Amino acid sequence: MLTKLKQMFGAQPSPTRPARHGGKRSRPLEEARPEDIDRFIEAVYQADAKGNSPWVLRDESVLDTLRRALEFTVHRGLWLQREEGQVARWQGRLLALRHGEGPPLGMVLACRPDDEAAWQLRFFYISQEWKGSGHGTRLLMAVRRSLSGVPLQIRLPLTCYSAVDSLEAAGFTRQYVDAFEVATYEAPAKWDE
Repeated sequence: MLTKLKQMFGAQPSPTRPARHGGKRSRPLEEARPEDIDRFIEAVYQADAKGNSPWVLRDESVLDTLRRALEFTVHRGLWLQREEGQVARWQGRLLALRHGEGPPLGMVLACRPDDEAAWQLRFFYISQEWKGSGHGTRLLMAVRRSLSGVPLQIRLPLTCYSAVDSLEAAGFTRQYVDAFEVATYEAPAKWDE
């Protein structure tokens, strides 16, 4: 009955306890460390085994190229992108979600050609032992805060069910699905709160 009275009279939040706006804020992402690259590549291997990786790791040369590109991104903040038969240098960031000083709970690779373009999330993952506990959504919300002020885009197969759920929970909306069942998602620019 007290609840109904409060609803009728539009009770305001108590001045001693501020109103909550959304869920718990996660820690911001941090730049990945050189030693994190092996974990990232291992996650790409696992995704590739299921046919869900943006890179097909069929031989050592592809793996070496990916490793060098990730090292360049970690050290220089640039992602080497093949464009019209040449190598373009895009802005790039390899970001990690950590709990304390331990290994990353998950990571994301983001890149874009210039300051005016949306960030493209090339690949993200949550470590196997942390899957199913909401860390995927937490990672993506942290990405939106870390790369605030710019829209984010990602393409991924619809068969990546937990990744799709995490994207939608983090505020990404499906734009379209191509003939290969690869969906494009976008999140609008998020400004610092």
